Amino acid sequence: MNAENQRSVERFRAMIRKKTISDKEGNFDKEVFASFLPMLKEMYPAVFAVVESQLINEYGILLHWKGKDSSLQPVVLMAHHDVVSDEGQDWKYPAFEAEIHEDCIWGRGTIDTKCIIAGVLEGMDKLIGEGFTPERDIYFASSNCEEVAGDTMPKIVEWFKENSIKPWFVLDEGGAIMHNLPMGIKKPHAMVALSEKGWATVKLEVKAKNAAHTAKASGKVSAPVKLINALTALEKNPMPAVITPALEGMLKSFAPCVGAPLNAVFKNVSVFRPIIKKAMESNADTAAMIRSVINLVSIDAPSSDGTPAETAVATLKVRIAPHDSYDSIVEHIKKTVGEDINIISEKVSPAPPISDYETKSFAYIKSTLLKVFPDIGVSPFILNAGTDSRHFAPVCSEVYRFGAFRLTDELFSTVHGANERMPVKDYLKCVEFYTEFMRGLN
Repeated sequence: MNAENQRSVERFRAMIRKKTISDKEGNFDKEVFASFLPMLKEMYPAVFAVVESQLINEYGILLHWKGKDSSLQPVVLMAHHDVVSDEGQDWKYPAFEAEIHEDCIWGRGTIDTKCIIAGVLEGMDKLIGEGFTPERDIYFASSNCEEVAGDTMPKIVEWFKENSIKPWFVLDEGGAIMHNLPMGIKKPHAMVALSEKGWATVKLEVKAKNAAHTAKASGKVSAPVKLINALTALEKNPMPAVITPALEGMLKSFAPCVGAPLNAVFKNVSVFRPIIKKAMESNADTAAMIRSVINLVSIDAPSSDGTPAETAVATLKVRIAPHDSYDSIVEHIKKTVGEDINIISEKVSPAPPISDYETKSFAYIKSTLLKVFPDIGVSPFILNAGTDSRHFAPVCSEVYRFGAFRLTDELFSTVHGANERMPVKDYLKCVEFYTEFMRGLN
């Protein structure tokens, strides 16, 4: 490893050592978060001599690299510097020491998503050192509370609204270069998400009209049994599956990677739509790509005397596909479980609109990817998880979700889990991507 790459790796490791664990209740180490931007300024003095920085919502970071032509729409890059806790997890190496073993940097945030922060800042540092100035403005936004669905990114978006800034396009975390894709795709693909699923928490409540012992004596179904019957009905009647244009684009991008007759099926989705839908519904991973998903979180049916409870409540977590709405999901639940079961809405975050993948911005992301990673394919898709990028929908119609690193099944399983790590060579390619991405905007 040359000296420049070694310095880049050491700066990345310093970011990992910052224990920026966010917390829903606000019980986080404020000193650690307060020290994050000063650390970045110390490590990248050339960058911060040129790039404007400000804190939003106390610990959120917004950088602005002014371009030559202020009349051009800017581009926004995104990440988050908060991470989830390692509490209760069995790590092979410490989660916040950033030790290097087995040619990997081990630590919380190496994948999710301090690698993007490092990649962007390393790219800026290299380009500024070359005397480069982008043609258009580049913004970089990093949240301190993405992992807990906090309000920093909404406030950053409000700042864009207040300053009448409408980005050309936004690129956040989300997809990655995935290996071992479903449906027999062997070639690694950069999966660039066009949208993501929304989410909601819903409760189903059943109250017995009679006391438990009376209901039992009269042969009426008790509240817990009635609730279980309703949940069973939901399990047997999932939300309708839909082959969206985004999924059609994904399958078409896979077509060159499979043999006959599957390549003909992927090329002609409109013709083979029923067959594709049936095949995807048969696998849990692919089924989640084509429908909203309703998962049971818990059942509460307390009873003090051993008789069936008079009230039973089930908590459901709903992942809302962009082609559905929360209202359509509630209507589906009502039709499935019956009108006499009370549906209580807890929290709702709708899915954002689906961005077009036949745009100059998507084509630019794709061309940069193929320049840096010539062995891959590039595919649009819908992300099953959620990101902060959804907040940009009111000010930008071209919002994409992708992190420039490779993920095997094993590495993917470490996100939010034990032994999160980034191979050193993959981190350096991540830096190369963001460098070329910003350079190529000219």
